[in-house]
Amino acid sequence: MSNASVAAVNNVAAIPPAELSDFAHRSRYEIQEAGRLLKEWGTLSTRGKGAFNAAVRVPGEDRLVIGDFNDAALVGFDGTHYEGKLTRGLREVIGVYAAIFRERPDIGAALHTHSPYLTAHAIAHKPFRINYWSVTKRAGVEEIPLGDFAPRYAPEPILKSLREHPNAPAVLLRNRGLFTWGKSGIVEVAKLLNSLEEAAEIGVYAKLLGGGQALPEGALDAFLAERKG
Repeated sequence: MSNASVAAVNNVAAIPPAELSDFAHRSRYEIQEAGRLLKEWGTLSTRGKGAFNAAVRVPGEDRLVIGDFNDAALVGFDGTHYEGKLTRGLREVIGVYAAIFRERPDIGAALHTHSPYLTAHAIAHKPFRINYWSVTKRAGVEEIPLGDFAPRYAPEPILKSLREHPNAPAVLLRNRGLFTWGKSGIVEVAKLLNSLEEAAEIGVYAKLLGGGQALPEGALDAFLAERKG
């Protein structure tokens, strides 16, 4: 089979340029900066370099920049490879990010991690109730939902969560890690995840004191209404 035929079968450009265009280059830097912030805060896995990948939507196009600590590539929602280095690990998660961006045109960036304290909730099959007021305000919700169990990088549980919990900025994947997203850049998404992970850690300590207590009923709704003006 010729190289062109192989590329057609894999839906990947035969010889994608190694160089990244300006937008993709900037997005790669921002993805790596997001990873650095997560690592610095201890939000990634406590073993090794930590599981992490992320994607940034190309505005107005069905394309995204996907990357991790080392590599980044510009790809289409259909998997077509346009620029950069696309590793096997990044290739297998394109479908999830594409599904998120297709479902929610307002989402500009998303990332995947196995943050220890939040992942503990996913392993325990428990949604994460945010009782820490400053983080509740930042997240805009009182709970991070728990998604259904599914094969690795299956988009269905994430899509279901987006539809059932449209205001939630993340979903816990049952017995796995989590995906987080936002309307701003990927660095802001990372900062939010750091806050959520910190709140989850504080929640563990609160259990030693008898358990975290729920926020006053209606407090978040009142805050959001006031912020909206």
